[in-house]
Amino acid sequence: MQIRAITLLLSSLSKEKVEHYEKKLKEVKNAWTKRISFPESDLSVSRLIEMVPQDREILVSLCGLREKDSRLNDLVDTLRSGDNVFCNVLVRTIEGAKEVARLLTKLEPEEATRFAVLINDDFLNTPYFPASTSNVVVDSFALALLYVKDYSKGEASKAFQTANQYGYEVSKILKARFLGIDISLSPWMEESVGELIEMRSGKIFSLGNTWAVGEVNREIFTEAWKSRITPIGFSETMLPVAEDNVLRQRVLEGSLTLSNLFQLTFSCASGIDMVGVREDRELFENIIKDSIAIQFVKRRPYAIRIIPVRGEESIKTEKFGIIPSIKVV
Repeated sequence: MQIRAITLLLSSLSKEKVEHYEKKLKEVKNAWTKRISFPESDLSVSRLIEMVPQDREILVSLCGLREKDSRLNDLVDTLRSGDNVFCNVLVRTIEGAKEVARLLTKLEPEEATRFAVLINDDFLNTPYFPASTSNVVVDSFALALLYVKDYSKGEASKAFQTANQYGYEVSKILKARFLGIDISLSPWMEESVGELIEMRSGKIFSLGNTWAVGEVNREIFTEAWKSRITPIGFSETMLPVAEDNVLRQRVLEGSLTLSNLFQLTFSCASGIDMVGVREDRELFENIIKDSIAIQFVKRRPYAIRIIPVRGEESIKTEKFGIIPSIKVV
C-alpha cells in the first residue's frame, strides 16, 4: 500500500494559511503527492492564483466553480498558470452542460487532465483531484491510497488500518482534523484495476464487467467497515483509462468503446475519465447530459475528465504516456 495523496481541505482562505500548511506538508513523509484543496469562494481568479504555494510539488485544487459562475471565462488561463493547478465545475443542468462543453473545446490535452466536471448535489470533500473542493468547517485533511496489489492479495483491510494509523500520526504534524480515507480502488499503470475486472468477468468490454465492478465496490466497503475507518469522497472503483495499462490497451485495440465505458459508470466512480475523445462540442455536451442522467439514477458523486483529441488517434503526454482516443459508438 502506498499513500497516493494527502490532501489538506481548507475551511477558509488566506495566503498566510496556505503558507503555513505548505511548511507543515514538507514535514510529512511517505506520501506520493501532497495537495491543498481550496474552499468555494468569491475571490477573483488572480487573487486565488496569488495563493498557490511556491513549492510547485504541492498540487492545488484552486477553484470549484458553479456552472453559472462568470469566472468560467477565466478558467483556461487559470489552468495555464501552473502545471500544479487543478479546477472543477459543478454541473447540474443542460445549460451547464452546454457551457462546459464549450469550455472543453478550448483546453489543450495537458490542461484537460487537470480539469473535471463534477455532477453532484454539492462540491465534494475528496483527496482526488481535479474533483476536490473543500467543504469543511475546520481545516482538515484526507488520504487517497494506491492499494491494488493489496486488494488482489486479500489484504485491503490491512492497508486501510495502516493508512488510518498514518492519518492520525500526520494529524499531529499538521494540527488539522483527519477527515478520513477515500477508499476508491484506483489504478496506476501496471497496478491495473482493469486486470482485476478481467480476472473476474472476462475481457473488457464484455457482459459481466459491470457486475464485477459492483462486486469490488461492495467488497472494499465491507473491508472498510471491518477496519472501522471513515470512507469519504467517491469511495468506489475508479477507471481512469490513461492511468491503467489494461484499460488503455483495450481502448487502443477498440474493444472498449465510449458506450461500453458509459455502462461501466453505473458501477464505478467516474468512468469517462482520462480518456481521449475526438473534439466535438455537441458530443462533449451529450456526454455530460448522459452523465447527468446516470448520476440522477445512481445518486452518487460522478466526475468526468475528457481529453480533447484533435485529428489524431491518440495523444502522447509526458506524465501519462499515450492517452488513446476512444471509439465513439
